[in-house]
Amino acid sequence: MSEKKINEKKMLICIIGTLEAIKKGALSITESEKFLFSPHMIVRLKEKKYRESLIEILEKGCELEDIDSLLPQNLEKYIDELKSETLEEMKKYEPFEQKFWI
Repeated sequence: MSEKKINEKKMLICIIGTLEAIKKGALSITESEKFLFSPHMIVRLKEKKYRESLIEILEKGCELEDIDSLLPQNLEKYIDELKSETLEEMKKYEPFEQKFWI
């Protein structure tokens, strides 16, 4: 597994954790934007030619604040759908076989 693929898979894992933390109230949407869901992150990943499907998930994550402010009753459903999409994307990656990632 290439380093880029490992990093993509780690990003997907981070996205799932971030979405769950938002859903459970352990992380605010504003704080999640500082870690993952930001145009800055998207630009950086595009520059490095990361997988488009990963970038699309991050772009959808950037919409969390809008959903929360305009349709708060739909936020939990949106988070669940985005988590499912992220999990499906993760299944496309081969298993990580190295002993440790650090």
